[in-house]
Amino acid sequence: MKNCADSSVDIFNKIRFTVFADLHYKKGMYISSVSDIRQITDRAHRDDADFVIHVGDLCNDYLRSVELTDAYLHNSHSLPAYGVYGNHELESRENSMEYVTERLCNRHVVWGTPDGERGDGNTGYYFFDINGFRVVGLDTNYSFDPDSGVWEHNRTASWGAPSDNIRKDSLGDVQLTWLEGVLRDAAERGLSCLLFSHVGFSGVWYSSPDTGRVQQMIRHINKERSGTVLMSVSGHLHTDHQALIDGVVHFDVNTVRNGLWLPEGEEHYGDMTYAFVDYDCDGKETARYDRPLSDAWMSKQTWFFDRPLSATVTVEKNAGITVKGSETSWYGGVEPEARYGVRPRISDGIYLIKEDHK
Repeated sequence: MKNCADSSVDIFNKIRFTVFADLHYKKGMYISSVSDIRQITDRAHRDDADFVIHVGDLCNDYLRSVELTDAYLHNSHSLPAYGVYGNHELESRENSMEYVTERLCNRHVVWGTPDGERGDGNTGYYFFDINGFRVVGLDTNYSFDPDSGVWEHNRTASWGAPSDNIRKDSLGDVQLTWLEGVLRDAAERGLSCLLFSHVGFSGVWYSSPDTGRVQQMIRHINKERSGTVLMSVSGHLHTDHQALIDGVVHFDVNTVRNGLWLPEGEEHYGDMTYAFVDYDCDGKETARYDRPLSDAWMSKQTWFFDRPLSATVTVEKNAGITVKGSETSWYGGVEPEARYGVRPRISDGIYLIKEDHK
């Protein structure tokens, strides 16, 4: 298997990354902003993170959001920046995989293609090795067409799978086979793996239809070489969960700003405003002003967090995983009903790791 670096010799045994989920940037849609990205990359820099990564739904319109992708991929700290496909990455018209895949990462990775190169961009999963670890970015946007018997990726100008398809939010057979090979190769090299995906594999909260197969794969590989897979990180749910399952930490990362979204809603922000910045098609700022929240066309359905949430995670082999979350308040003090159980926070967590190599 092609590798982007020879990491068979473990040098550091430690990795630190800053992670965030579900920013959902699109001008005029929500209150998420380029400033949110800058605050997250600033945090990653302060925390001395090796890289920053999002687990999907960064942007609902990549093609017309150059200012956002520039702020992330060309961040002021020159941090390595990565991302995975969420179900909204292709939502807007003309947002093709060829365009979006090129804007997932700012460093070289090994794509899930036969030669490991990005190619035409129609393969959106990859891995890279760093400090004795293997970081695996997965794409949970496949579904099965029972009529054709083919696994299909979510299409341009859609935020989900074709309506008649089944097993939505899957990896698909080809990616699953690729994943098993990537994990086995990591085991042979003595690398410990961290999985990143939009939809997770915990089986405790909402999970991919592939959860059973992925967990079985992890159990078998970890039995052959303990500590090969240490963690699985996901988003999508806009909630805050952590669980230890078969020795693997499953981390569901809360949304950056969109604390609660409902299919239907009503005005709950009154005459409140938010800081709005407009940009031209080249991503250059053209105006900034306080805009009525009622002009953000999804504000009636959404309750926002006041400041952007992210987490910094430190993983040390034969030591532990430490999650340092963040906490904020509800925007303008306007809270949704308690029955929804949403909190404006990402919880801290500490998990011990004991690798038992034979």
